[in-house]
Amino acid sequence: MEQLRCVVIDDEKHSVSILSDYIEANPNLKLVNSYLDPIIALSGISLKDKIDFIFLDIDMPEISGIELAKKLVNRTRFIIFTTAFTKYAIEAFEVNASRYLVKPISKPKFIKTVWDVLEGERKKLERMRISQRKYFYVSIGDRGQKLKIKKSKILFFESLKNYMKIVTEDQEYTVYLTMKEVEKEFWGTLFYRVHRSYFVNEEKVEKISGNTLKLGAHIIPMGNNYKQGFIEFSENKTLRSGRKS
Repeated sequence: MEQLRCVVIDDEKHSVSILSDYIEANPNLKLVNSYLDPIIALSGISLKDKIDFIFLDIDMPEISGIELAKKLVNRTRFIIFTTAFTKYAIEAFEVNASRYLVKPISKPKFIKTVWDVLEGERKKLERMRISQRKYFYVSIGDRGQKLKIKKSKILFFESLKNYMKIVTEDQEYTVYLTMKEVEKEFWGTLFYRVHRSYFVNEEKVEKISGNTLKLGAHIIPMGNNYKQGFIEFSENKTLRSGRKS
């Protein structure tokens, strides 16, 4: 694994020293620079430095960490705020901070936060990769046969205990899959779970009526625990008139 390039910005020498020690003690991290003066940091950090992490204090003179983050957000992959005050938490996340560490910061907490951020990024990229695939394969029979199914043709999935029925526009297939595996493949796409046993393609829903959905010739029930989430999911695509009746 290539070392992750880090910068520490804090107007307190003690805090800079502690974080620098944590970084230098980890073989996967590399301290590129540290700054006591946020203004110097602003002029000293550039895109060519290829910084992965900026550990940034919030309560600093001349320019706050929040304001500095707005200017540095495009010069690093992640910003982690390090502060003695919890009152800035909301502002911190409004500038897309990856995490918010409250001082004093222990070494285990520091390391866990770094790896949590990286794991979150890995999962995000994986979800994006999966959502961009236009088709997937499923195994059928017992001879290693595989079936290619276009995602755009799927109406819904129906759970049948250890199996899953896949209903497309023109065919039905029963395959050895679980709902958990289907959700993992389609998470973040236009598919949505509406019932303990049903996972539907929102683009194929023709009508929402009470606790049911109409998809072609199929009427799918919506479970009470899933209905509100699906309604909110579909609300963003609802065309409404601005005229008063």
